[in-house]
Parts: sequence; C-alpha cells; structure tokens
Amino acid sequence: MLEDSVLWVEPLQFICQRAAKLKLGDIIQAPSEDEYIDENATLDEATHRLIISPYHSLLVTSDGEVVGILRLSDVFAKICEIIKGGES
Repeated sequence: MLEDSVLWVEPLQFICQRAAKLKLGDIIQAPSEDEYIDENATLDEATHRLIISPYHSLLVTSDGEVVGILRLSDVFAKICEIIKGGES
C-alpha cells in the first residue's frame, strides 16, 4: 500500500531529464470541434462554453481560419473590468 502512494518512484532528477527530451509532437492533440468558437459569438456564449467544457481556452475563428485564442483567464479579466465599472 505504501508503494502505491509514492508520488515519485524514481528521483525527480531522472524524471525531469526524460521530460526534457520530449517533443511537443509526442504529446499534443488535435483540437476537437468543440474547441472552436466564431469571433462574432457573444461573451455570454463563450463563457458558457468554457464553463461547461473541459477546456481552459477556445480557438477563435473568422471565416473558418483561426485568428486567436480566448483563454478562461481573459474572460475572467474582462468580467472583472465590467464589474468595476469599466468598458462594457
């Protein structure tokens, strides 16, 4: 039971050395259709999609081309700005 609860079976140094050799191509995943949102969507729609999905960001599209990325932190910052009486 104790062996099952050990976070690092081998020294962290060795784990980091192996991780440093990984290429992004080995770990990336192609975005799913749910990860795209049109640039004309409302902040309400984008917020809803970010909250109900497992994603922390959405790829923003215009005419089918990716033009940016909307992060959950961007939405949070904008909502805070609006609450404080800034731009709406």
